[in-house]
Amino acid sequence: MSVDLGLHFPWKRYHATPWGRYVNEGAVEIPPSPWRILRALYSVWQLRAPDLDADTVHGLLQALAVPPDYTLPPYRLSHTRHYLPDSKHRTGSPSTDLALDAFAVLGGNATIGVHWPITLPAEQEQALARLATSLPYLGRADSQCQASTGYAPPATGVTRAVPLLDGEAPHGMDQIGVLAPAFPFDLDALTAEVTDTRGAKLVYPAGSRLVPYAVPAPQRPQAPARRRPAKPAQPVTTVRFSLLGKPRPQAFDAVAVTDALRSASIKALAQIHGQQPVGASNLLGKDAASQPLKGHQHAHYLALTDTTHITGLAIWTPGHLAEDELAALNDLARHTIGVPEGVQGPRGLHVRINAYGDAKDVLPDNITGASTTWVSATPFLPSRWRPRNTTSHDHLVNEINRELTWRNLPTPVKITELPGSHWARYRRHRWSPQHRNGQTTVGTRTNNRPAFGLRLDFPTPVPGPLVLGDLSHFGLSLFRTP
Repeated sequence: MSVDLGLHFPWKRYHATPWGRYVNEGAVEIPPSPWRILRALYSVWQLRAPDLDADTVHGLLQALAVPPDYTLPPYRLSHTRHYLPDSKHRTGSPSTDLALDAFAVLGGNATIGVHWPITLPAEQEQALARLATSLPYLGRADSQCQASTGYAPPATGVTRAVPLLDGEAPHGMDQIGVLAPAFPFDLDALTAEVTDTRGAKLVYPAGSRLVPYAVPAPQRPQAPARRRPAKPAQPVTTVRFSLLGKPRPQAFDAVAVTDALRSASIKALAQIHGQQPVGASNLLGKDAASQPLKGHQHAHYLALTDTTHITGLAIWTPGHLAEDELAALNDLARHTIGVPEGVQGPRGLHVRINAYGDAKDVLPDNITGASTTWVSATPFLPSRWRPRNTTSHDHLVNEINRELTWRNLPTPVKITELPGSHWARYRRHRWSPQHRNGQTTVGTRTNNRPAFGLRLDFPTPVPGPLVLGDLSHFGLSLFRTP
């Protein structure tokens, strides 16, 4: 015969720090020590079942002082970290202390079985059943527990932890010391306050002993599966990214950041294909013969800005993105982007996808909405130099009309230049290395080309996004509604 107690943890977490260990060591007392179990039963008797006969409970605790066997479900160790304000906060100085919350994550039926090789009298069996059903938690209060007697472990999916009479733990098992009452059993020592033990400068309570146990080793956490974005039900035309980095990149560096985003995207796409050619790609902007795509249906790498800084990034692809291209963009979360080494500009920027789908669902309304008036969010850069005998305004009108015609959009009734010297501060070249005269240089030095802030007024509402002009696929010439 044996006495069997089942400790079920409905939250599948068991929190308990072993005696003699500091909480920030991250250690977990598994299996629960007999010392802990007996103290918990005594506490439940005092608080929830004081009507039970004292001699019966004392006899029960003395009988359960024998080191038990345990059946353990599969488990692994984990923890969370908490930064708590310390006493320096009272002086107004921000300061925190780190505290670890270590616990065992229980698998299977999340029930720890405790088995004593003894037989109890009927009154003690009834007292144990009453105390077990009254037990609210075991260990820390986070470990909600549902205990019951007569527990029969399942035939599979559990392992045993047993006391070692001599020798060492078998291969594949850990050998640990589990705190148990010493003999002869001392009830006063069992119920002594923790402060009494610390005041006596003892690591372990008086009247206790460490019993060596062979315990199954915890499972190692499995590496998370490589996440791939689920295949969307509708074609994806737009992917929006959050952007983190210090310092925040300036809006004037829009082309540098979007060029870095394109380079990182192409590299991620090449890694997915491995030795196989990428083929036609809207993300790359080239067809199967590596010739540039026409019609502006391929990717526009856009910088979303406020008045001074880049707040986010987006890739708008009217011709939609393929599944492998979405997978490549998802992989960017494992890398940082920035300008090449040796070049001044932002680097070490973290990008994360925070939305993808249709442009109207992903981009701000002032970029995607339909309007009769559009103003420059980033400066317009003409694709061609102004002819000698053409005025600057006429050249702008010709360039705008030509760009809109390519996109099958109506021509504006009025084009107004917006004042402001800040338009000229935007970078007007890409940082990607170019080969010239046998030497590698950085950028196509076109910063002397004029850049304009414009207001376009149309006879009928024109839908966005509206991106025109040179470097429009790298964030310049982006318009928004006023």
